Amino acid sequence: MEEMEKGYFGIQRTEKSFSRQPIDLTLEQTINADAAKRLVGIINFTNSISARQRWCLSHQIRSSITAYTYEATGLRKVQDVTADLRKHQLKKDTEQLQKFTSSFSKFMNPFDDSNDNNKLFNISNGKAASNEVAQFLLNVDNIGNKMRETFICECSESTERFEAPIKRTKILNFSSEVAKSKIKSSGKVHEVSMQRDLFGRMLGLSMDHAVDLEKVLRYPITPIPMSLCHFNGTICKTQKSAIVEVFEKQHNPGNIPMNFDVVIVDGFYLLHTMHDVPSTFGNISKKIIKSLTATKAPRVDIIFDQYFSPSIKDYERKLRNEENLMDFNINGSMQVRPTDFNKELKNIKFKQAFVTFLVENWCDSEMVPFLGDTIINLNYDFCYSYKVEDNAVVQTVNDDLSCGCHEEADSKIIYHVCQLESDSSANVLIKSCDTDVLIIMLGNMDHLKSDNINIYMEYGAANKKRVINITQLYIELGTTLCTSLPGFHAVTGCDYNPAFFKKGKKRPFQIIKNNGCYQKALTDLANDDVPGLQYETFTILEKFVCELYGYKNCTDVNNARFQKFCSTYKSKNTNEPFQKSIQRYDASNLPPCKSELHQHLLRTQYITSVWRNAHLVKPTNLVPAGNGWILKNETYEFKWFEGDCVPETVLDAIKISENNTSNRTDDELISRQSEDLFESDESTDAEESDFSDS
Repeated sequence: MEEMEKGYFGIQRTEKSFSRQPIDLTLEQTINADAAKRLVGIINFTNSISARQRWCLSHQIRSSITAYTYEATGLRKVQDVTADLRKHQLKKDTEQLQKFTSSFSKFMNPFDDSNDNNKLFNISNGKAASNEVAQFLLNVDNIGNKMRETFICECSESTERFEAPIKRTKILNFSSEVAKSKIKSSGKVHEVSMQRDLFGRMLGLSMDHAVDLEKVLRYPITPIPMSLCHFNGTICKTQKSAIVEVFEKQHNPGNIPMNFDVVIVDGFYLLHTMHDVPSTFGNISKKIIKSLTATKAPRVDIIFDQYFSPSIKDYERKLRNEENLMDFNINGSMQVRPTDFNKELKNIKFKQAFVTFLVENWCDSEMVPFLGDTIINLNYDFCYSYKVEDNAVVQTVNDDLSCGCHEEADSKIIYHVCQLESDSSANVLIKSCDTDVLIIMLGNMDHLKSDNINIYMEYGAANKKRVINITQLYIELGTTLCTSLPGFHAVTGCDYNPAFFKKGKKRPFQIIKNNGCYQKALTDLANDDVPGLQYETFTILEKFVCELYGYKNCTDVNNARFQKFCSTYKSKNTNEPFQKSIQRYDASNLPPCKSELHQHLLRTQYITSVWRNAHLVKPTNLVPAGNGWILKNETYEFKWFEGDCVPETVLDAIKISENNTSNRTDDELISRQSEDLFESDESTDAEESDFSDS
């Protein structure tokens, strides 16, 4: 500035006396170069080591000059603090403050005087951090500055240090203290380690004792049942639609009606299959009504899931990547939908907000021409009925169709069908692609209030869409078999209960189809209020599982488990090769032990009671906790077995000899040997670890 006041009008940017430029031209070039946002850094202009060093040395000077120029010329923008004092901003800040303070009612209050001031707490769960984690979090700035200074010193001492990699720093936080389990290569590492440890233990016992494998196999042996789960902890699944293929082989749907009196639609199935989704929520709402009234039925019911928490559906939702993400608000019909509509359908909060919007939006008078003479029932938390009267939409709550205890649309659909009353023939169409709906409907056909109702189902999607005559299929299969289908579907694998490894649906169905005793037991699972029935039913179903694994005359699943093991590994004669060729065989092929099967049947009973009693407002009095699930961290998790996973002591795994070879009793001898064996294990634990690593 002093030079400009003295009258200097030229700038010389080189040592040559003839290369001066006017100040305004230089300023224009500088501004244009800055506006062009050219690439900065060191790689973009040279690979010369000397140039990089000059750039590093001059970078701070150039930055200081640029900052001073902005400050001196008044070009640096100052933050406008008055914007925070505007009315709408004050209102927004107040609401955010209220949300922030209200969150402490759900989490830990950091301002509570009772808190230990010498500890660092996690606000979300109230857990105190360890000293190691606390020291790291409180000294992050100091640790970072120390590492920066060390890096600068190393670079000044060695020219090669700048390009050398920087060592990763171990980050310590609250999540570092959470126990984590790693399973590599789809669980193969875990599988080999588990089988190696068990084999080594039994081999060591066999040197001094006669190991009783029948005793050992009565225990689960593994933390998760291999017959029901994969090694990575996920449950075994089976193709649910396979049972529909069996039905259709002998099914003759007959003549399908052109028009239906009642159409019942799975709401989220309709949303997932919707093409050309409009850009605003209001137009999406109109398109849904258009698709419902296009059926030409005088009454159309659209059914949506409810979302309970905790729920036995939590596991399946996690597999589908459905989560309770951030809240979603729909403020009006003109609001633009998210770009990826199908992705948002995995957000539970979005789906809840969208259905709530439909409930309110369909009351609008602009829906009159779309509704016409059709009566629409929307079932969510309640059943809302919509019809046009005096050129206006009238919304009422239909208490007869409201079923707040039902969580899934599957059972709600069946509830709607079972409430229909008709003195004359009526045709009902169910639109869903879920196999569960077909199974539950067949299991509740005996609960219909009228024999004049003919039920059809539009099953499948895209090119595989077809109509199944459920009424005709019910006649073909028979009442007894149909009432057992909900229990059959639950025990052989569904969304909430694992399937038996590689057993599928087709062969189990043929077994129960030819056995009326199994059919009755599966039907009786729904009668949760009958005392003493559970033991009798579970005993029959245990025999069914034995037959499923190929042991028709066996009634004890533990015996079937032992026989399966022996038939695979036992030698037929002494001349048989030691390295017997056993292909594609693992522990998953064994039946579950009795303890694992009991928990599986408890889950089956709970699911069956919900499905078989879908015609009731409250389908079951059972609760998941204690019936195959445990409540942990506000989520239902599978309970795989009751009791010990492996034999607790050596005595539980060996055969007790009947010959007394000394003055001491066998119990005393076994007790002494057991103590010696466990003491030996403890003293050589480190050696075994080194051996396994080698």
